Amino acid sequence: MTTIPHAHPAESLVRSGVVGALAARGVTVTSVEMLFDGQEWSVTVSHHAPGMSENDVRVAVWTAVLNHTAVFDVPAPAEGVRISFAG
Repeated sequence: MTTIPHAHPAESLVRSGVVGALAARGVTVTSVEMLFDGQEWSVTVSHHAPGMSENDVRVAVWTAVLNHTAVFDVPAPAEGVRISFAG
């Protein structure tokens, strides 16, 4: 039996909010995806401000995802946020 995932109605609002919040901090992302019905999120960072360390970027991504899932009443990522760096 195949299970078809159902997107949370506010998923696109969270995605847009995360992209905007990170852009305001000088972080450019190429993708923000909800995985496993919100249990996990995946964010790919393509660029960040020169003064930010990789750890600073990771904290900014986590904070943005947690804040926007809370604001739009989307389940918090219980399994974590996958953060990858492109390029």
